[in-house]
Amino acid sequence: MFTIEPIDAIIYRRKSRNATLVMLAIFIVIGFLFASLSVHYLSEYNSNKLVLNFLGAFVGLLITAVIVKKFMADKPIMAEAMYGFRLKRNLMHVTNRLRHIQEAVQKDDPQAMKILRFYHLGLTQMHQFEQNSSALLDMEVEKRQLEQKMTHLGLELEQLSFDPEWVKHYQEDRQDD
Repeated sequence: MFTIEPIDAIIYRRKSRNATLVMLAIFIVIGFLFASLSVHYLSEYNSNKLVLNFLGAFVGLLITAVIVKKFMADKPIMAEAMYGFRLKRNLMHVTNRLRHIQEAVQKDDPQAMKILRFYHLGLTQMHQFEQNSSALLDMEVEKRQLEQKMTHLGLELEQLSFDPEWVKHYQEDRQDD
């Protein structure tokens, strides 16, 4: 279960930027270290030092990802960045089935309305975090129509919680190429 938290956009951007800089610093150190080690120890097997540098940097990237996932993801410095990641991931659950959820809303499905309301609130917060006010304007009409429909049906407008299981029975859109 994911819940939208009241986080100030300025604080979110500052703390996310700090977390990104920490991850970048870790990657730079580990990437350079493994790039140097791969050139030093593997150059007798391969004379192409550019490939060895890329190999070392790639290993450094993998090690950095493991360090961030295992040791830093639950630390306070990463809280806002991880919240943003979880918010985007939960919004994608809805986005993948959005057309079917919108069709269900047109048929007055209360569960679909709650899911779509969460989606609007989550997108609003994400766009505020990213200072994307033009995208907020694009969905304003749909948002107001949904609010009116939910009010008319007596549904709660503050849909701050979401469980990905709620969208399972709405058919997923598939892209056939």
